[in-house]
Amino acid sequence: RRSSGRGTGSFQMLRNLLMAAFAALLLAPAATAENQIWTTIGLKKKPDADSRYEFELNNEIRFQPDGYLDTVEIRPGVSYKLDNGMKLSGGYLFALNRRDGPDRREHRLWEQLSYDIAEIGDGKIDGRSKIEQRWREGADGTGWRLRQQFAFEHPIAGTDLKFNISDEATIGLNDTAWGNSEGLQENRAKAVVKWKTGKATWEAGYMNQYRNGVNGAADQDNHHIVLGLSAGF
Repeated sequence: RRSSGRGTGSFQMLRNLLMAAFAALLLAPAATAENQIWTTIGLKKKPDADSRYEFELNNEIRFQPDGYLDTVEIRPGVSYKLDNGMKLSGGYLFALNRRDGPDRREHRLWEQLSYDIAEIGDGKIDGRSKIEQRWREGADGTGWRLRQQFAFEHPIAGTDLKFNISDEATIGLNDTAWGNSEGLQENRAKAVVKWKTGKATWEAGYMNQYRNGVNGAADQDNHHIVLGLSAGF
Protein backbone atom coordinates (compact mmCIF):
# COMPACT_ATOMS: atom_id res chain seq x y z
CA ARG A 1 0.00 0.00 0.00
CA ARG A 2 1.47 3.36 -1.05
CA SER A 3 1.94 5.98 1.70
CA SER A 4 0.02 9.21 1.24
CA GLY A 5 3.09 11.20 2.28
CA ARG A 6 0.95 13.39 4.51
CA GLY A 7 3.28 13.16 7.51
CA THR A 8 6.36 13.81 5.33
CA GLY A 9 4.68 16.83 3.77
CA SER A 10 3.81 18.23 7.20
CA PHE A 11 7.41 17.85 8.37
CA GLN A 12 8.72 19.57 5.25
CA MET A 13 6.30 22.47 5.77
CA LEU A 14 7.44 22.84 9.37
CA ARG A 15 11.10 22.74 8.29
CA ASN A 16 10.48 25.37 5.59
CA LEU A 17 8.70 27.62 8.10
CA LEU A 18 11.65 27.36 10.50
CA MET A 19 14.15 28.23 7.75
CA ALA A 20 12.04 31.22 6.72
CA ALA A 21 11.84 32.44 10.31
CA PHE A 22 15.62 32.31 10.71
CA ALA A 23 16.07 34.18 7.42
CA ALA A 24 13.61 36.88 8.53
CA LEU A 25 15.52 37.38 11.76
CA LEU A 26 18.89 37.68 10.00
CA LEU A 27 17.50 40.15 7.45
CA ALA A 28 15.69 42.33 10.03
CA PRO A 29 16.89 45.96 10.21
CA ALA A 30 19.98 46.48 12.36
CA ALA A 31 18.11 49.11 14.40
CA THR A 32 16.01 46.38 15.99
CA ALA A 33 18.86 45.24 18.23
CA GLU A 34 16.66 43.18 20.52
CA ASN A 35 15.92 40.45 17.93
CA GLN A 36 16.10 37.10 19.72
CA ILE A 37 15.30 33.40 19.51
CA TRP A 38 12.71 32.39 22.10
CA THR A 39 12.46 28.68 22.94
CA THR A 40 9.88 27.07 25.23
CA ILE A 41 9.42 23.58 26.65
CA GLY A 42 6.15 22.72 28.39
CA LEU A 43 5.42 19.51 30.29
CA LYS A 44 2.00 18.46 31.61
CA LYS A 45 0.88 15.58 33.82
CA LYS A 46 -2.52 14.53 35.19
CA PRO A 47 -2.84 12.44 38.38
CA ASP A 48 -5.06 10.11 36.33
CA ALA A 49 -6.78 10.13 32.95
CA ASP A 50 -10.13 11.41 34.27
CA SER A 51 -8.75 14.04 36.64
CA ARG A 52 -9.68 17.69 36.20
CA TYR A 53 -6.35 18.65 37.77
CA GLU A 54 -3.18 18.97 35.71
CA PHE A 55 0.35 19.81 36.81
CA GLU A 56 2.54 21.74 34.43
CA LEU A 57 6.11 23.00 34.12
CA ASN A 58 6.99 25.57 31.49
CA ASN A 59 10.53 26.69 30.76
CA GLU A 60 11.48 29.55 28.44
CA ILE A 61 15.03 30.29 27.28
CA ARG A 62 15.83 33.31 25.11
CA PHE A 63 18.98 33.66 23.02
CA GLN A 64 20.58 36.48 21.10
CA PRO A 65 21.16 35.62 17.39
CA ASP A 66 24.86 34.95 18.17
CA GLY A 67 23.86 32.27 20.69
CA TYR A 68 24.34 34.38 23.85
CA LEU A 69 21.97 33.26 26.63
CA ASP A 70 19.80 36.26 27.52
CA THR A 71 16.86 35.15 29.69
CA VAL A 72 15.69 32.04 31.54
CA GLU A 73 12.16 31.65 32.94
CA ILE A 74 10.90 28.67 34.96
CA ARG A 75 7.15 28.48 35.63
CA PRO A 76 5.58 25.58 37.56
CA GLY A 77 1.82 25.58 38.04
CA VAL A 78 -1.36 23.61 38.51
CA SER A 79 -4.67 23.92 36.66
CA TYR A 80 -8.26 22.79 37.24
CA LYS A 81 -10.65 22.27 34.35
CA LEU A 82 -14.08 23.81 34.83
CA ASP A 83 -17.19 23.24 32.73
CA ASN A 84 -17.99 25.16 29.53
CA GLY A 85 -14.42 25.17 28.24
CA MET A 86 -12.93 27.14 31.15
CA LYS A 87 -9.78 26.38 33.12
CA LEU A 88 -8.33 27.94 36.28
CA SER A 89 -4.56 27.94 36.77
CA GLY A 90 -2.01 29.33 39.19
CA GLY A 91 1.62 29.03 40.14
CA TYR A 92 5.04 30.64 40.49
CA LEU A 93 7.64 32.01 38.07
CA PHE A 94 11.36 32.64 38.46
CA ALA A 95 13.04 34.82 35.83
CA LEU A 96 16.76 35.44 35.34
CA ASN A 97 17.86 38.16 32.93
CA ARG A 98 21.58 38.30 32.11
CA ARG A 99 23.08 41.74 31.59
CA ASP A 100 26.17 43.86 32.21
CA GLY A 101 26.74 44.01 35.95
CA PRO A 102 24.60 41.94 38.35
CA ASP A 103 22.02 39.68 36.69
CA ARG A 104 18.40 40.66 37.27
CA ARG A 105 16.31 38.14 39.20
CA GLU A 106 12.53 38.31 39.48
CA HIS A 107 9.91 36.24 41.31
CA ARG A 108 6.21 36.15 40.43
CA LEU A 109 2.98 34.60 41.56
CA TRP A 110 0.34 34.27 38.84
CA GLU A 111 -3.36 33.40 38.54
CA GLN A 112 -5.00 32.65 35.20
CA LEU A 113 -8.37 31.93 33.60
CA SER A 114 -8.46 30.30 30.14
CA TYR A 115 -11.69 30.08 28.16
CA ASP A 116 -13.21 29.20 24.80
CA ILE A 117 -14.87 32.08 22.97
CA ALA A 118 -16.21 30.89 19.60
CA GLU A 119 -15.83 28.40 16.78
CA ILE A 120 -15.49 29.58 13.19
CA GLY A 121 -15.69 26.72 10.71
CA ASP A 122 -12.95 24.29 11.71
CA GLY A 123 -11.16 26.99 13.69
CA LYS A 124 -11.64 28.33 17.19
CA ILE A 125 -11.07 31.53 19.16
CA ASP A 126 -10.02 31.38 22.80
CA GLY A 127 -8.81 33.77 25.47
CA ARG A 128 -6.55 33.89 28.49
CA SER A 129 -6.60 36.42 31.36
CA LYS A 130 -3.65 36.39 33.77
CA ILE A 131 -2.81 38.46 36.87
CA GLU A 132 0.81 38.62 38.05
CA GLN A 133 2.42 39.83 41.26
CA ARG A 134 6.10 40.68 40.67
CA TRP A 135 9.08 41.08 43.03
CA ARG A 136 12.62 42.05 42.07
CA GLU A 137 15.56 40.93 44.17
CA GLY A 138 17.29 43.91 45.75
CA ALA A 139 14.29 46.22 45.28
CA ASP A 140 11.19 47.08 47.29
CA GLY A 141 7.59 47.01 46.11
CA THR A 142 5.18 44.58 44.48
CA GLY A 143 4.29 45.15 40.85
CA TRP A 144 0.83 44.09 39.70
CA ARG A 145 -0.06 43.58 36.07
CA LEU A 146 -2.69 42.05 33.77
CA ARG A 147 -1.80 39.96 30.72
CA GLN A 148 -4.70 39.53 28.28
CA GLN A 149 -4.41 37.21 25.28
CA PHE A 150 -6.72 36.25 22.42
CA ALA A 151 -5.84 33.53 19.90
CA PHE A 152 -7.27 32.00 16.73
CA GLU A 153 -6.29 28.48 15.63
CA HIS A 154 -7.23 26.66 12.42
CA PRO A 155 -6.07 23.36 10.87
CA ILE A 156 -4.20 23.54 7.57
CA ALA A 157 -6.19 21.44 5.10
CA GLY A 158 -4.52 18.25 3.90
CA THR A 159 -1.81 18.30 6.57
CA ASP A 160 -1.26 17.47 10.24
CA LEU A 161 -0.47 21.14 10.92
CA LYS A 162 -2.41 23.94 12.59
CA PHE A 163 -1.97 27.67 12.12
CA ASN A 164 -2.23 29.83 15.25
CA ILE A 165 -2.22 33.62 15.55
CA SER A 166 -2.42 35.40 18.90
CA ASP A 167 -2.07 38.80 20.49
CA GLU A 168 -1.21 39.46 24.13
CA ALA A 169 -1.26 42.87 25.83
CA THR A 170 0.55 43.39 29.14
CA ILE A 171 -0.96 46.16 31.27
CA GLY A 172 0.62 47.42 34.48
CA LEU A 173 -1.79 48.08 37.34
CA ASN A 174 0.56 50.12 39.55
CA ASP A 175 3.95 51.84 39.61
CA THR A 176 7.04 50.67 41.49
CA ALA A 177 10.44 52.30 41.95
CA TRP A 178 12.14 49.39 40.17
CA GLY A 179 10.19 49.75 36.93
CA ASN A 180 6.72 48.17 36.97
CA SER A 181 4.75 50.95 35.27
CA GLU A 182 1.01 51.60 35.15
CA GLY A 183 -0.58 51.29 31.71
CA LEU A 184 0.44 49.38 28.58
CA GLN A 185 3.88 47.80 29.06
CA GLU A 186 4.16 45.65 25.96
CA ASN A 187 2.24 43.84 23.21
CA ARG A 188 3.15 40.50 21.66
CA ALA A 189 1.68 39.53 18.27
CA LYS A 190 2.60 35.98 17.27
CA ALA A 191 2.02 33.66 14.31
CA VAL A 192 3.09 30.00 14.51
CA VAL A 193 2.51 26.66 12.86
CA LYS A 194 1.91 23.71 15.18
CA TRP A 195 2.65 20.07 14.46
CA LYS A 196 1.35 17.32 16.77
CA THR A 197 3.07 13.94 16.84
CA GLY A 198 2.03 11.45 19.51
CA LYS A 199 1.79 13.25 22.85
CA ALA A 200 4.09 16.07 21.75
CA THR A 201 3.25 19.30 19.95
CA TRP A 202 5.95 21.30 18.15
CA GLU A 203 5.60 24.89 17.05
CA ALA A 204 7.67 27.39 15.09
CA GLY A 205 7.01 30.90 13.92
CA TYR A 206 7.46 34.63 14.43
CA MET A 207 6.67 37.17 17.17
CA ASN A 208 6.55 40.95 17.02
CA GLN A 209 7.14 42.44 20.47
CA TYR A 210 6.31 46.11 21.08
CA ARG A 211 7.69 47.50 24.35
CA ASN A 212 6.38 50.82 25.62
CA GLY A 213 9.28 52.99 26.78
CA VAL A 214 9.04 54.48 30.29
CA ASN A 215 11.08 57.03 32.25
CA GLY A 216 12.34 58.61 29.03
CA ALA A 217 13.37 55.32 27.37
CA ALA A 218 12.56 54.88 23.67
CA ASP A 219 9.85 52.47 22.54
CA GLN A 220 11.11 49.17 21.13
CA ASP A 221 9.81 47.16 18.17
CA ASN A 222 11.47 43.73 18.36
CA HIS A 223 11.34 40.68 16.10
CA HIS A 224 11.79 37.15 17.44
CA ILE A 225 11.87 33.57 16.21
CA VAL A 226 9.72 31.38 18.46
CA LEU A 227 10.27 27.64 18.83
CA GLY A 228 8.28 25.46 21.19
CA LEU A 229 7.68 21.92 22.39
CA SER A 230 4.87 20.82 24.72
CA ALA A 231 4.16 17.28 25.85
CA GLY A 232 1.73 15.47 28.15
CA PHE A 233 2.48 12.38 30.20
